[in-house]
Amino acid sequence: MSKPLTFSSELVPITYAEALLTLACERGMPRAELLQAAGVSAQVLENPGGRISFMDFHQLANTALLHCDEPALGLLLGQRLNASAHGILGYALLSSANLGKAIQFALKYYRVLGLTFELELLEHVDHLELRAMESVPLGALSRFAAESLNASLYSIACFLLGEAPQGVTLGFAYPAPEHAPRYAEVFGAPVQFEQSWHWFKLPRSYLERPMALANPATMQMCEQQCEALLATLDVRDGLLSRVRRLLLARPGDFPDLDSAARALHTSGRSLRRHLAVAGTSYQQVLDEVRQRLAQQYLSTTHLPLYEIALLLGFSDPSNFRRAFRKWTGKQPSDYRAAP
Repeated sequence: MSKPLTFSSELVPITYAEALLTLACERGMPRAELLQAAGVSAQVLENPGGRISFMDFHQLANTALLHCDEPALGLLLGQRLNASAHGILGYALLSSANLGKAIQFALKYYRVLGLTFELELLEHVDHLELRAMESVPLGALSRFAAESLNASLYSIACFLLGEAPQGVTLGFAYPAPEHAPRYAEVFGAPVQFEQSWHWFKLPRSYLERPMALANPATMQMCEQQCEALLATLDVRDGLLSRVRRLLLARPGDFPDLDSAARALHTSGRSLRRHLAVAGTSYQQVLDEVRQRLAQQYLSTTHLPLYEIALLLGFSDPSNFRRAFRKWTGKQPSDYRAAP
């Protein structure tokens, strides 16, 4: 049975921490000084399993952001997290027959990287869309983590293809930061902010692009090791992500906690406890899903507000308007009118 992700879970590869420490050192924050300021012991980085906890990594990231005077630190870190930084999964991507196979493999085994995101792939007529939503609440580090994720994805895509892919677009679920012009430098592609989730879109024409280092034997070995890693880490499918998928599958007919628990083959008490360990509650998850769906409906459809309210399970549009203002600080009409 899968364990819920917590901030004490030792799932973050040490290579990520080392890349962050090196980056901070280049910007005037010596390694020992950063570790001390973050309250992280140097011995943690000697873990024979090559993993540190979410808490330790987040302490390092928070401290680096505070002391390095570099608001785009997440973007810079993501650029350094290329295929080789991702260990066995990175080798698998390099050994894949083509980019499409590499993406399929990554989606199957990305949890070996200890990411604080749930990833979902949507296939459209002319492009693929990779969506990312937080699997644990990241708070002030949400932007840093999303920048690192998308910058790493873009860096890996460039490396695998041997060139910067054309037609890529990216989206982030937060308002444009002051350093937004830096995104163009990193991605060289259109970027949108205030989206319902983080996303990365790639034209389908690249999927059949063969990999220069394709090797079926290496791929098989990597898959075996990834399977073994997943079994060891026990993070196959967190209950929190299953709750989110259940709610997203039933918009307008959201189940109550006990009904959701039955659908997930657990008890209401157990579901409540698991969500509490993950730092959230059923109502918070429901509100998060409603908010994201509301933002999607408002930005991509011309549905009147009363229909959107019904789709989100609100019998009265005024209740929907109050809830949306609580979630975003804006009225639905203002959100829709914004560019």
